[in-house]
Amino acid sequence: MKSLFKPIAYIIMLSFITGCQDNILDTEIDPVDNNLPVIASLGNVDGLTTFSRGVYDFLSSEDVFESVGPEKESPMLWFTYGYHETMGDVLTMPWGNFGGRWVNQTQSVTLDDGTEVTPPAGGPQPGEIAIRNTRDAGSDNAIQYEWRDMYSIIVQCNTIEEALADLPADDATRDAFLAWSLWWRAYAHSRLGSIYEQGVVNESGLISNPTSIPSTQFVSNTELINRSNNFLNQLETLLNNVTDNAAFNSRFSSFHISYLTEKVDITELMENINTLRIRNLVYNTKVTDMTAADWAQVITLGNNGVSSNDGAFIMQSESSFIANGWLPSQVLGFWYFPSDRLIQDINPGDARFDDYFIQDPDQGFPFPNQRGRGIQYGASYFWQVNSGIVSNNDLEIKMYYAGSYEENQLFLAEAKVRTNDIEGGLAHLDAVRSLQESELPATVGTGLSQDQALEEIRKERRLALLFRAVAFYDARRYGVASGSRTGARVLDQNGNLNTNATINYGYLEYWPVPAFESDFNSIPSSLQ
Repeated sequence: MKSLFKPIAYIIMLSFITGCQDNILDTEIDPVDNNLPVIASLGNVDGLTTFSRGVYDFLSSEDVFESVGPEKESPMLWFTYGYHETMGDVLTMPWGNFGGRWVNQTQSVTLDDGTEVTPPAGGPQPGEIAIRNTRDAGSDNAIQYEWRDMYSIIVQCNTIEEALADLPADDATRDAFLAWSLWWRAYAHSRLGSIYEQGVVNESGLISNPTSIPSTQFVSNTELINRSNNFLNQLETLLNNVTDNAAFNSRFSSFHISYLTEKVDITELMENINTLRIRNLVYNTKVTDMTAADWAQVITLGNNGVSSNDGAFIMQSESSFIANGWLPSQVLGFWYFPSDRLIQDINPGDARFDDYFIQDPDQGFPFPNQRGRGIQYGASYFWQVNSGIVSNNDLEIKMYYAGSYEENQLFLAEAKVRTNDIEGGLAHLDAVRSLQESELPATVGTGLSQDQALEEIRKERRLALLFRAVAFYDARRYGVASGSRTGARVLDQNGNLNTNATINYGYLEYWPVPAFESDFNSIPSSLQ
């Protein structure tokens, strides 16, 4: 990829490790000299602006395929997002590259006639993840990537805050830098706490800790979510005290990669805070454990959440940066297939069905058992080459890092329906379908019961939020990820379609700490 850094800033970006003293993809790393000119480049506004923009390198790059410095980032919008989507069973992935196949390896499938089918190779997902959670597994250890990228962001943002101590700049400029740092730390802690059982607390940056001595302070995933919320609280306080919004927005906009067609301003940042707060609550709480007070909080936050996708944190493809290293391109390369369980959740007459999916006889569909690896990976449909979610054209498709309009509206829809405002909730559901041009009739005024309304919202979340890496969170909070789904659509070995199968997933609800961390940084027994 073409770096988005000035060379001097790029060296420092690649000089640290996330929280450990070894790297699973390269166990013979030469030491890097964090020389003074590199540190000095962070002492002026232009240098720190370039460095701040470098957060995107850990969010989007495909450097895992290149030998660049001591670190190799992963293409997050391909690997990490793909793992989440396969565990949420909106995508399937049968290939062993980068451990992807084993992340969505189900326990068993019971077909319509009662026949139980187990995977022809390997066992259920928890065991396969454990087998590969070693340094010797190299790039096949799928659980390493999100950890590494998120802790890289945390160290990056800690460094930004440390640099502010001696930065000659006006208050609005300093506020913008600190806001950028707080937002991405909140985001990174949210993602870590939403997928790993434990994490480390790393509060130092490259200025105070130039040799990246790792933190040994492990905490539970609950504490990681608390830390995310604390950063959001600090950010909200900061934004409420900004006195020059125009100057703040000008500097904050400069941290976004220049080609992005939307950049978040101070008002939109406040909305993103509220939607991320909802994520932290809803995605880490089982539906059965949510209280009326919790849902009331969701409504309050959602009313002030992301109100337009123009104000969301996004990525768009661009050949000199992200190129093909994300889902909208990789699915066309047969990396991921649309799950038949997603297909069955699409309502008849939904225009998105024909827009997104195709049965292409030239590709031999249906495809029941890719390379004999199991019917759990079967697929009846493939992707349209150009659609509302898939394209190889620059800037044509967006992917979302945090909240979006649709996600916020569906949070409101669910919260209102669950608190007996069914019509109010359905209005939010209809707004999402209208925005995405589903051409489905409105649900408001159709007399749906609470259960029927919740089922429409569940299905809508799977389609409307496709490629946004929230499907696993939903499957977990519904109790499906660690359990089963009945009445499922599954292709058998011969490509015959079963419509009342049972899929026993048995997935881990939270991942263990990656071995490249735990091998060098012992987890306290109290957290094991």
